[in-house]
Amino acid sequence: MHSNTRLVREKKRIQGMHVKTYAKKIQLAEIQLQSDPSNEGVRDILSDAQGKLAEVFHDSVAHNRHLSSANWLRYGDTYSKAFFDFHRIGKKKVLLKELKTESGTITGQHDLIHYITDYYTRLYTSDALTPSTVEAQEQCWHNVLTKVMGDINSNLIRNLTLTKIHNVIHALPKGKAPGHDGVPMEFFHKCAKEVVSDLLKAFTTMLNAGETSAYINKGLITLIPKFGNHARLSNWRPITLLENTYKILAKTLAGRV
Repeated sequence: MHSNTRLVREKKRIQGMHVKTYAKKIQLAEIQLQSDPSNEGVRDILSDAQGKLAEVFHDSVAHNRHLSSANWLRYGDTYSKAFFDFHRIGKKKVLLKELKTESGTITGQHDLIHYITDYYTRLYTSDALTPSTVEAQEQCWHNVLTKVMGDINSNLIRNLTLTKIHNVIHALPKGKAPGHDGVPMEFFHKCAKEVVSDLLKAFTTMLNAGETSAYINKGLITLIPKFGNHARLSNWRPITLLENTYKILAKTLAGRV
């Protein structure tokens, strides 16, 4: 029994070393690609390290799955986090290497980025706000009869507190993709005591000004493959990754409603 425990611990230690090694390679490769995006050698190193890191995580999940077979039989086939983690890690990564359009096939990173950016810029740019629709919206709001009572309004506009922001940070889930600044929620969980005062100052300034910072309003659009031909842009689902700072502010204010 003790021998098995030592073997498990040693395996976890080796896996941890591999994770750190591959993560370091990925970090260095991403830094190099920022200054030289066309370096295929570095891109191959990045892809190889990402694949090996995924294998390590897959082996770890598979090991834990067999180690706790009783729990897996009970929860494994339900729509749980463990279920999705296992299948997501084991899924082959789909890369967008070309796109087929009405005018032909698009290849090359620069041309793909240009086409995708133009496509979603046109898709998400609304032409509906003509003078007539703006006037209709203003008239609609003017005719809204429901008013916020005084005590409710006082609750909505009261000052934020350190305790509230701290509680919101720890209520938000970890393991989610960060926004364009790359700061994950794990950072806020780990450094909540250090950053909560700065967050309070920033949020209070925004609320007093009546508008949020343009920085935290930015979103990073990434593409998730759907079923079908991945050379068609319609078979990719765009999702917007928001800043975790924005999520903290939004949840803090939503708790008052």
